[in-house]
Amino acid sequence: MVAKTLIAIAVLLVAMPAAAQKVTIDYAREVNFETLETFQYIESTDADTASPMMADRIAEALKARLRDGGLREVGENPDIFVTFQLVVEKAYRLDTTAYASRGYGRGWRRWGAGPVSATTTATTYTEGTLIVDAYDAGENTMIWRGAGTVTVASKPEKRLKQIEKILDKLGGKWKKILKNQGK
Repeated sequence: MVAKTLIAIAVLLVAMPAAAQKVTIDYAREVNFETLETFQYIESTDADTASPMMADRIAEALKARLRDGGLREVGENPDIFVTFQLVVEKAYRLDTTAYASRGYGRGWRRWGAGPVSATTTATTYTEGTLIVDAYDAGENTMIWRGAGTVTVASKPEKRLKQIEKILDKLGGKWKKILKNQGK
């Protein structure tokens, strides 16, 4: 029973990093984000999406989050330019599982560890990082960068949900900056 529990915990620990989304931001501390009211989306040549349809979905989801966050989309003279990049890479993970059996032993330690075996499995997966950049339109300098990394799902519907979850988390970080600046 204990061995089954340990195996179940090991499986969960191995699977959790693959399912987790890591989101980070960096921003120019001297910028007053409270003054930002408008944005213009700029196509990125570095989007690196295998599908133009997915790139369009990401752009629309990004613009929707910005509008929901209180920014107004304009065609010219914005406060900030916003764009995204998508970096997709193959990643590898080695998982080793060791098994030991308990058996009847000799001498004063009658019960002890029996034969031990280990199995190592190599797993290949696709890791994707969505990077969202915001530039001051007047100065043409980067003022905010958010990035979210996830193990990419195989189905497009699930990938879009992953993107939306990353954008929601990044939006939460943006709102936290505004809250800290007093808005």
